[in-house]
Amino acid sequence: MKRIEKFVDSMYLNVEGNQQEINELKAEMTNHLLEAVHELKEEGKTEQQAITMAIKRFGEEKEIRNVIGQLFEIQKIFAKSILYIAIVCLIVTMSSFYFLWKLEEATFQGIDDTRSLISYELKDKDIITRDMKRKIEALVEDTNYISEVTIYKSKNVISRAGENYVEYNWKSVQPDFQYQRTVWAPKWLGGDFDTFENGDEQWVISIENRSFHRLEVVVLFMGMPIYWTLFTVWAIINAYHQRRLRIGWIFMFVFFNILGYLIYYLTGKHGFPLRKGDEFYEDYI
Repeated sequence: MKRIEKFVDSMYLNVEGNQQEINELKAEMTNHLLEAVHELKEEGKTEQQAITMAIKRFGEEKEIRNVIGQLFEIQKIFAKSILYIAIVCLIVTMSSFYFLWKLEEATFQGIDDTRSLISYELKDKDIITRDMKRKIEALVEDTNYISEVTIYKSKNVISRAGENYVEYNWKSVQPDFQYQRTVWAPKWLGGDFDTFENGDEQWVISIENRSFHRLEVVVLFMGMPIYWTLFTVWAIINAYHQRRLRIGWIFMFVFFNILGYLIYYLTGKHGFPLRKGDEFYEDYI
């Protein structure tokens, strides 16, 4: 049956992949051809006639080689595309979240510095002079996130104070100073405004600032589920093609994601044979 062996070898001449899997696929094709030859010989054909007919039933050599190569390539691209998209999604999500988090951290630090400088200007002063107002306005203009500064005398707005809390009454009190300006904070991008309040014995300073904390939450809670789902799908496809897909592994992939797949990878053996009748596939790992 050298002719069948040469034919099968020619089918996998340019196919790349896991060598053990390729050998198993070649053995499966050889067995299938031998079975066909045996059936044809029982019908009265000579061995050479039976081999020729069995090979023809598989189609022309070039066509079969192309089909096998296409199946390997299509499934390889499909599985790897899912993995690559998942990784890109994870990188973009974590990078965006980190950028926004650092931006918020820098904003809070800048607000604290501005508040300290304003407090220094107000220290031991009973009234806010025109010169002081100009300095406070300049401090606000030096930032790109403060939209409003309002200053009250503490005795006018503090309604109740305890050891660990202070309650303010703003409604019926006119501020001693207020400066407002327009700050870029588009709603569609999650831009919002927070109020930062701080008081001492003489003055209460209220600072309204732009914040993107909503966008942080949106980025995290949209990006991570997309990544999680794609990686889980890729892991399930991998386990299926390796004939190791079980309910337990699906549970691990769904709930533990990359950690679950790492456990799967470290505890498993590679190169599992295909089931009878399975499609040709590439080793996706």
